[in-house]
Amino acid sequence: MAHQAIYRKWRPTIFDDIVGQGHITQTLKNQILNGKIGHAYLFCGTRGTGKTSCAKVFSRAVNCLNPKDGNPCNECDVCRGIMDGSILDVKEIDAASNNGVDNIREIRDDVRYVSANTKYTVYIIDEVHMLSSGAFNALLKTLEEPPEYVIFILATTEAHKVPQTILSRCQRFDFKRIKPSDIILRMKEIAHGDGLNISDDAYELLARLADGSMRDGLSILERVVSSCGNKITAENITDALGISAAESVFKITDCIIDNDINGIISVIDSVLSDGKDLKVFMDALVRNFRDMLICKVTDNPENMLDATAEDMVKLKSLASKMTFEKISHAAAVLSDAIAEAKWIKSPRLIYELALIKISRPEYDASPEALLDRISTLESKVANGAVTDTSSLTERINKLEDKIKNGVSAPLEPKKEDSTKQTEKPKTPPRLYRPIPGYELNAENPIVKTAKNWDNISRTMSSGAAYLMPCLMNRPITIDADGIILLFKREEKGAYGIASSFKERLQKAFARASGTDYLIKIAYKDEIDDELVDFWSLPSVNNENSDNNSSEPSDPLDSLMKNFSQIVEDADESEFIEYDSSQDTFSQSSFEEDDDREEFLEQNELPSEEEN
Repeated sequence: MAHQAIYRKWRPTIFDDIVGQGHITQTLKNQILNGKIGHAYLFCGTRGTGKTSCAKVFSRAVNCLNPKDGNPCNECDVCRGIMDGSILDVKEIDAASNNGVDNIREIRDDVRYVSANTKYTVYIIDEVHMLSSGAFNALLKTLEEPPEYVIFILATTEAHKVPQTILSRCQRFDFKRIKPSDIILRMKEIAHGDGLNISDDAYELLARLADGSMRDGLSILERVVSSCGNKITAENITDALGISAAESVFKITDCIIDNDINGIISVIDSVLSDGKDLKVFMDALVRNFRDMLICKVTDNPENMLDATAEDMVKLKSLASKMTFEKISHAAAVLSDAIAEAKWIKSPRLIYELALIKISRPEYDASPEALLDRISTLESKVANGAVTDTSSLTERINKLEDKIKNGVSAPLEPKKEDSTKQTEKPKTPPRLYRPIPGYELNAENPIVKTAKNWDNISRTMSSGAAYLMPCLMNRPITIDADGIILLFKREEKGAYGIASSFKERLQKAFARASGTDYLIKIAYKDEIDDELVDFWSLPSVNNENSDNNSSEPSDPLDSLMKNFSQIVEDADESEFIEYDSSQDTFSQSSFEEDDDREEFLEQNELPSEEEN
């Protein structure tokens, strides 16, 4: 017989073999025992949680001649016929490749015929969310009132894509992600049946790699068996799959805590030299920071984390050495690096820069990095590492102001001047930095960028629709730093979006405008006195021509300026004064003119003698 994959060989044949879904299997068994079988079911859940397996078991159980406590016997003619495919009353349809209206019409025509060999005709439609809207509409009536001998079982990994009209006609069952302990228990049964010798740490690693999917776990197990044979340890798994061991993750975390950049680069080198996938290593590092976060904020992390006792001790030790802000900063930087590295030919540089930023937050100007630095300073004060806190408090206050104001430039201390107490307070530099008067003209690049704001904002919105409320039709002004978005006080929602996504707003502006100008946000009443009407600014050419030449550059202005001269140069003899008393237009006036020649007939010209 041809080789079968482990997950196919050990596919559940009764409800009791389905792992981690007791809340569903018990309900289905009760329906079979009580004779209250529904006409349509919807099985939802992530991959590898047992949806299709449960549907196949259910299709045999409702038709079994000798059911046992709601389970199919798998020995009668009907069960064996369904399992080997000789009985065609159970039909499994892949909606991904049969998603058209014609495919559903075939089902609608087939349900008219009574089952040939079984009590029920069962249609199992896998990945039902892939059906087209027309196919869903064609299925509605049949799904609502099928013949009494027809049962529909719909399976999907994306229930939110299934129309509500379909959901309302089905009994919905949500399959949970399988717990690691349940995966380990099932793997032990399979290992015993196949004669595999698997260590306890290997079971735990396989369960973590399965990530809630029994099928994924068994597929990984088969790959390791093919590589290492029947004796499997955790080290065999890491070597076979090219994943990084926990020691490397813990070591690079220690380097981050100690601000050891050389150690970070050394660990990355060792990971690559061992043939490990750097992306997989970074994913493992992100999970490690997540586990540390759980250890930091919960009292009983053992109940929430799937880690060995030895790893749990190490996680708690690392978490105690890092502040919450440090962990938050690390998670944010690593997540951004992983997303950015997808589009880079050499992702190693991106990952190394991210790890250096985490280790040395002073190299990073993001709010998370500033919070990291503040929390580190506070920790030093709390531990007595700093005795004179006056300068430290001042630095912390400045950093807090930077975070609130969204400005990375250092803030100068305020100087009190009694002579200026009556003057109106100036606009804070974080909101407005004036453009020098000699630069305030139409040729200024900032002015040109502002005049192109409609196109720039449209481009920014097309790449990130969530930014539209704070960009489209947004009034702006300019300063020496760049563009300032103006908001009314009642536009708190749009202002909040702009504040929350300020970094992304800046990146989108840089891409759309092709400049490195800043983009700021402010309430209009904060800088009412500083607004610049950039549309009416004079050009440099006009200013120069006014100073150095007596002729304006505009042709129309030149014409208007010289029009009086044109009138003076005209020949006044050509202009005849109008006299209304001479206005007579009678036929007699023509007759009295003796000198007037008679009109020539057609083709009649005077001869030279006459002339």
